[in-house]
Amino acid sequence: MNSHLKLADLHRVRSVSPHELDEYLEKGWFRMEQTIFTTNFLIFNNQYYNALWLKVKLDEFQVSKKQKALLKQNSRFRVEVSNGKITAEKEDLFFRYRNNLEFSIANSLQNLLLGESIFDIFDSYHINIFDDDKLIAFGVFDLGEKNAEGIVNVFDPDYRKFSLGKQLMIEKILFLKNQGFEHFFPGYFVPGYEQFDYKLKIASDATYFFDFGEQKWLPIKFLSEFCQPLDLIQTKLKSLEIILLEKGFKANLLKYNFFDISLVKGYVEYDLLDTPLVLYCFPNFHRQEALIVFDIFNKKYQFILCNKPFQSNVADIEGHYVKFLLKKDQIIFEEADIEVFASKFIDLIKN
Repeated sequence: MNSHLKLADLHRVRSVSPHELDEYLEKGWFRMEQTIFTTNFLIFNNQYYNALWLKVKLDEFQVSKKQKALLKQNSRFRVEVSNGKITAEKEDLFFRYRNNLEFSIANSLQNLLLGESIFDIFDSYHINIFDDDKLIAFGVFDLGEKNAEGIVNVFDPDYRKFSLGKQLMIEKILFLKNQGFEHFFPGYFVPGYEQFDYKLKIASDATYFFDFGEQKWLPIKFLSEFCQPLDLIQTKLKSLEIILLEKGFKANLLKYNFFDISLVKGYVEYDLLDTPLVLYCFPNFHRQEALIVFDIFNKKYQFILCNKPFQSNVADIEGHYVKFLLKKDQIIFEEADIEVFASKFIDLIKN
């Protein structure tokens, strides 16, 4: 893995060994089609959210009373584990499932898992649930050496009352635990956006989240705003905005719309700016933008100059920076102490 830490990044790889997948998962990365990516922020309905990666410690997982009741209720259904082959039957079920969702996903299972690729570089398996001989649900997961990642769960809308999505999560965890795996990674959840809350309820006592800034896993009970990059950056920049205003300089706190542009094909190699919030200072005479950002990795404010390699076609939005895709060119200076930074900044712009 590349040791350079970014808030949003994507690796296009030709192969992934079980050990390499374990390393990626432990650092807050995940599968997307036939790539490996990470992100810390999402946008739903023009609202910015944190994306916090989760893992379940399998030796700490215990089936709850409600989960036992669910498995007993669904005991008439047959559960099988198979290789990751995509079949016409699964594509048909995916189509029916997709058409009953309130959010959009890939047009097909093939597209979701493989994208434009022909071969699957991941060691994928499926949990399949049958009502007699009828496939009514399946869940896809990838195996590493000691870890596994859950990719998608699909179920027949006509069987919604049986909570097959929850059952698939439980079945994956139990299968992996019985096979001696150490961790199950269900992807990210999004604080404040209920669509992802189900991931916390499956194994709450055994669930950990990745503190991306500190690069460590913590029990979910220790989650606070300071462990969430978006909240941390916003708090730090808002405080600085107030101090600078008191010193006679007005900087505008703006949302930067292209924080995850590196996840889009064709932009990965440009290493573009990946922060969701900036303090906009003023355009520079070198046709650059002068910004203040907060680096969650070294916990420092940075006064930076950014090049503008691409102009966007997004119409102006109040409170947002949408004019250009930016690339950090130079750190003028950085400081951890907010008062020291503010004083240095004011001294610099006065001279």
